[in-house]
Amino acid sequence: MRTTRLLLLAGLAATAACAGGSLATLAPLRPVVRLHHLSIKSIGLAGGALDVVLAFHNPNRVALKGTRLNAGLDIESTHFGDIALNEPFQLTASDTSLITVPLTFQWSGVGAAARSLLNYGSVNYRINGTASVDTPVGTSLDVPFSGQGNVPLLKAVR
Repeated sequence: MRTTRLLLLAGLAATAACAGGSLATLAPLRPVVRLHHLSIKSIGLAGGALDVVLAFHNPNRVALKGTRLNAGLDIESTHFGDIALNEPFQLTASDTSLITVPLTFQWSGVGAAARSLLNYGSVNYRINGTASVDTPVGTSLDVPFSGQGNVPLLKAVR
């Protein structure tokens, strides 16, 4: 009787160890996010609209479905605005996908940063945010991202 219990416990422990190992190998790798470029859509007397283009590199061998994205964007050390995407987006397996998120801004409060946008071919930025993606194992994964650097500014062709 005692031997049967020990064998049963040993079998359960081995099963749990195997399950834990296989679950660990199913855990997805976090995508890497960076600011790819900014594109001016429109400019008016009160403000304007930009497209913020983010590059998501998905290191996983399966595509991931994004469900939500939120971030704050600073340009030339000034908070320029917040971006939010609540529509689904797809991250290609083992590749980089570009995701475009609109941003509207008002001239008041972003003077120096807005002048940089208009006068130069690139601007200094800092971005902090979180993207949510569905994983192949049926869970949601929040991917925090941040970055800073110099990003090109493109003017939309009309």
